[in-house]
Amino acid sequence: MSSIITNNGAIAALGTLRSINGRLTHTSQQMSLGLRVATASDNAAYWSISTSMRSDVKAMNVVNDSVGLAQGVVDTAYAGMENVLESFVEIRNLVITVSDMPQPGFKDVVKPTFSLDPEYAKSGVYKIDQRIQQLQDQAKAAMLSSSFSGVNLLYHGNTEADKASQQVFSFTVGYAGGTVQTLGINAVDTLLLNDDFGSYPTTFPGEFNPEKTLFDGSDIIDAPGSFTPASIYWYNIPVSNPTTGDPEAYPVDQTYVLQSIENNVVRFGSVRKELYSNLLASIDEKIQKLTSKMAYVGTVQKSLEIYDENNNKMIDIATSGIGRLVDADMETTASKLRALQTQQQLAIQSLAIANTAPGNLMQLFQ
Repeated sequence: MSSIITNNGAIAALGTLRSINGRLTHTSQQMSLGLRVATASDNAAYWSISTSMRSDVKAMNVVNDSVGLAQGVVDTAYAGMENVLESFVEIRNLVITVSDMPQPGFKDVVKPTFSLDPEYAKSGVYKIDQRIQQLQDQAKAAMLSSSFSGVNLLYHGNTEADKASQQVFSFTVGYAGGTVQTLGINAVDTLLLNDDFGSYPTTFPGEFNPEKTLFDGSDIIDAPGSFTPASIYWYNIPVSNPTTGDPEAYPVDQTYVLQSIENNVVRFGSVRKELYSNLLASIDEKIQKLTSKMAYVGTVQKSLEIYDENNNKMIDIATSGIGRLVDADMETTASKLRALQTQQQLAIQSLAIANTAPGNLMQLFQ
């Protein structure tokens, strides 16, 4: 039945056009965004999974930054250790040279450790002693400057809140299953100088001090031919606070390492050649311990490289997984968009034809 009141054909054509326009809008959005699941209404399950995975990827990107920070700290420490090692290898070589030089004289046989003897200052040994002091200063500068983002693995100051033996440097290196993974480095495993080592109250010489690091306090050098060993200092000495009486460390600028050795020979009659051999053995031991610390830092560097590589792989895998869930197939979407555009044109033409039907009915009355 035809009607001039209700155009059923136009209503049907209009409904088809609305449906095509809706699908065309949705496909156009997929084409422009590159996503087939952009909101929860597109596919609640896939949207939920992809949203959680995107959150994990953001966390892993933050972890990447943390690993980069850790690598900067550790690489800086290793570079500082290399400088210290070069300085003390040269110190050892200078000591070898001095052991064959003429013995210097002393004006005062009883000589304070950190006071320069005027007669000794005229000798060739003193000139080597000055060079050794320069190398000590270079090594100390390397320790103090090995700081990255406020973290120094080589030097511990006496104003820091935590004791060196209790200090742990913790770095974020991974994120999985909602759990943050960390890598901890005990400060005593990498420290070379602790200006707070004197805060531990030792009761007898040689007692284990958990705060003492490689270059703290004195080295006791056995003196063959004498009952009194030689003592040398590199950077600091343990003293008592004059106000509180508490033990603490005091930095020393000029240590006169060779003067201490030569004075022991003059004052206590030790065998000079053998005393220098023991001094060399002590320095070699320090070099070996420093090398061990460098090897440990090297293993940490390698671990951080592995964590960084694994984290990047996890980011790539998660990103790829998100893409498989929600990304639009652009070839298919483009073909679908073209087909819908054609259907839209046909639907418009169908609607136009349906709208002419009432006019055709009017011709019956003419």
